[in-house]
Amino acid sequence: MRRSSRAARCLVLGLLLDAACGGSAPPRPASPSVLDGLDHATFRWVSAQCVDGVLDLAQQGFERVLRTERFGQQLRFTYDTRLAQPQCVSTEVWSLSPAPAGQWQFAIDADVPLPADQPCGAPLPDRGERGYIHLDGDTLEELRFGSTFCRGFDARFVYRRIPDRQLTREELIRRYVAHWNRRDARAVAALFSRNGTLSEPFTRSNDGLPVRHEGFEQIESWLRLAFDSVPWLALSLREIETLDEQGQSLALWKYFDPKLAEPLHGRNLFVLAGGEIFATELQLMSDPVPARESLEPHATPEH
Repeated sequence: MRRSSRAARCLVLGLLLDAACGGSAPPRPASPSVLDGLDHATFRWVSAQCVDGVLDLAQQGFERVLRTERFGQQLRFTYDTRLAQPQCVSTEVWSLSPAPAGQWQFAIDADVPLPADQPCGAPLPDRGERGYIHLDGDTLEELRFGSTFCRGFDARFVYRRIPDRQLTREELIRRYVAHWNRRDARAVAALFSRNGTLSEPFTRSNDGLPVRHEGFEQIESWLRLAFDSVPWLALSLREIETLDEQGQSLALWKYFDPKLAEPLHGRNLFVLAGGEIFATELQLMSDPVPARESLEPHATPEH
């Protein structure tokens, strides 16, 4: 007979937090030392389980690196996942906010899978998830209620801290796309080297050439203006091609926002080294087609 969901959850909570179920004090909220311990830390996935049974991800060739960052009382978790069966990779960015009873609210900010348009692993939830996190030395445990990894049952993931390492070319490009979709100009700019450059065709210099923005401040400033110009945007990464061993890579994408009648096709030529972007050039592969509303400034938006 299947164990009740509450009893199963209590079993996992006992393993995760050493907390009893059924009337004892609620789990303790994360302490400042835990938050500090998760600021710019890197972990590797080691095991997982569902409350109703084994979750054998290793059989699928599951590999994952988790990088954590602290922002005040909130956290950002970035998961880089690779699967052998089916063969795919993805970068997911989640925001974690404190919730009642020592829980955390997990909210998905961006997901960048390759191949595009299909999940790499379990499907993403339709809405945010609740759960617990627990840091004990170099071991990070994460419990999520109603996980898609476990058919709606709770899932427990265990990670082990590893030395920080520089991002691979593909990880760096997927982060670039993820932070674009998060509309986070500062996070995108932070991926560049100190004197990195971003060239784009949307602004023209006096001689009619694409404008080049150099350094964190210029790149962040242009991105902030670009993101603020539309209420939403979507950049879909389609393919990454390595051009040479000197750090040149090509990323193909589709872009859409409410000012466009159809997706805009384009690509980024990247020069990457040492886990940073030294230069990137945005190149359009199709002409922008304005939406009808963009051509009619007095039109009333439909709701």
